[in-house]
Amino acid sequence: MKRTVKYLFILLSFLCLLVPFHVLAYDAYHISDYQIHIDISKSAVMSVEENITIKDCRNLEFYKDITQNYSYDADQDGTPETYAYEISNIHVEGAKYSTSHSDGKYRVSFSLNEPDAQIVLHYQVRLRQIKLNRPDSDDAILLLYQFIPADHEGTIDHYSIAMTLPNRPDTAFDVYQIDQNQNRGTSVNATVNDKTVLVTGSEPLAPGMGLMVFASLRNFFFNYSHPITLHLFFTVFSIILVMGVYFGIIYSNRFHKKYVGKNSYPLSDIDAGSLGYIIDGIIDEADIMTILIDWANQNYIHIHNENQTVSIHIIHELPASAKGYEKRLFNLIFTDYTMVTIDELAARRLAKKMKEIENEILLYQERKKTKIIYANHSYSVQMLSSLVIGIPLMLISFACVYEEQYLITQAFMPSLITMGIVYINCLPWIWLMKNQYRFSKNTQDVHRILIMLINFICGALLYNFLLAHQTPVVYVAVNFVLTILIACVILFMDHRTLYGRNLYVKLLTLRQFIRHAGTDQLLHHLNEDPYYFEDMLPYAYIFDITDIWGKRFTSIPLQAPPWYFHPNAEAQSVIYWMNGLETALNAIKKSLYRKERTAAKRSAYNASDKTQSE
Repeated sequence: MKRTVKYLFILLSFLCLLVPFHVLAYDAYHISDYQIHIDISKSAVMSVEENITIKDCRNLEFYKDITQNYSYDADQDGTPETYAYEISNIHVEGAKYSTSHSDGKYRVSFSLNEPDAQIVLHYQVRLRQIKLNRPDSDDAILLLYQFIPADHEGTIDHYSIAMTLPNRPDTAFDVYQIDQNQNRGTSVNATVNDKTVLVTGSEPLAPGMGLMVFASLRNFFFNYSHPITLHLFFTVFSIILVMGVYFGIIYSNRFHKKYVGKNSYPLSDIDAGSLGYIIDGIIDEADIMTILIDWANQNYIHIHNENQTVSIHIIHELPASAKGYEKRLFNLIFTDYTMVTIDELAARRLAKKMKEIENEILLYQERKKTKIIYANHSYSVQMLSSLVIGIPLMLISFACVYEEQYLITQAFMPSLITMGIVYINCLPWIWLMKNQYRFSKNTQDVHRILIMLINFICGALLYNFLLAHQTPVVYVAVNFVLTILIACVILFMDHRTLYGRNLYVKLLTLRQFIRHAGTDQLLHHLNEDPYYFEDMLPYAYIFDITDIWGKRFTSIPLQAPPWYFHPNAEAQSVIYWMNGLETALNAIKKSLYRKERTAAKRSAYNASDKTQSE
């Protein structure tokens, strides 16, 4: 008997412990009625309204998860693919709320004032296009969506779902319960009434159980497009951006240019050595020759071309007011002599020293504090402006990744990398333009080829990236064209100051005059200034049109410049002595820029000389 009482006491104690445990394990809340209204548009956007009647929520807080990521083996290859839906426009009526995102879900957390409440949740879901690539599917598309996720903590006593489609479906809708491991459970009744799918549950939905819909719809049931796609929006934005930069950088320079009429006289406010610098921003052989022609016009030197030998003679020394680089050039050519032949100049191998003179002239031009021709900050502006190049492709890459993943964080990084790649590809061109005067033309060509090769490789990788994310080819093509256009705008933007642009326009008008001057105009200028021909010669030489300038005087009797001596110059036509003058100037240029022999050639010459002496 005692033993029986003992067992009854133990059983009673166990029951006493079980009752509180059962109370603690009781649902956190009850949802007496859960009504879901879904309206799906032709563009596959679901407008969802959920009316939730909650009862006995003791801690006054609960949450609703909106599933974003879905996995399905559409190809039946054993590897499910993950599809992300876009969730937007979340709004709640009847309670305070906050949203968060993690593990492919948007969680809406509610804060209630009373244990019993009526809540209305609104949000939109953009469905993804999931194609069933199977022989029996006829390119069908899959409608896969969780009406109610399986991670709710309360019992749903009654639920009803009304889903309105844009077209009348011709297939059944499979609605079933799922657990937290996405395992399929009991099927739920779903009926189709015209364009509306009605889902009702005959039994309560227990905690940890959700509701899923599965349907195989015919192709083109949805168009899966935005009313205005991100691709289209960003392409239009890119066009506006590029055109704005184009007009801002290029045409603003032209709008601010002063009016310059037809100019046919030498420029009085610049020296001959600055002509080439105004045109292209560098100093080269042509600029040195214009200085020599200017010296000849001022009667400092004469050029003789006789007996197939060209020589330069000093007539007057340079004045004390001459620029420092002019004095060094003058001393470099003549040293201690008053006459020098081109053979003597060539034997002295002055190419390296001539490059030093060029750099000195360039530094003189760049260090001027007044009448500045090129803006010193232009390259900084160019580097900042080149950021605009990456913006169109950055926006397109963001759009194509975002429309695939619907996650800003995942789309932002590839777009930022895209912009960085484009920007980095522009920097070598800016560096080459800034330092081009330091390299020979052959070296510049090599650098250009290498940079273009790098640009091509990066462009091919970027193009492959855009296509891999299913970016329409037309948008890729448009943005590449825009990128090339803005790159050309920035790389060839005008770096001149207002003063420099005015000088450049004047030089262009002089070039046009030299090319198209008429006989009457030339006679008029020669009557006003007998030395008009030689005063204009530096401009013809810097534009490499001395032959055209000579032909303008074919029908005009004109003697050779007083500083050019040729035995038969006075007895010959203008074309004859002009060809001789041009040949003499080119011969002087070649002799001044004769390079030093390499060590191998020098040793070979020495060995040859030694053999001949023996």
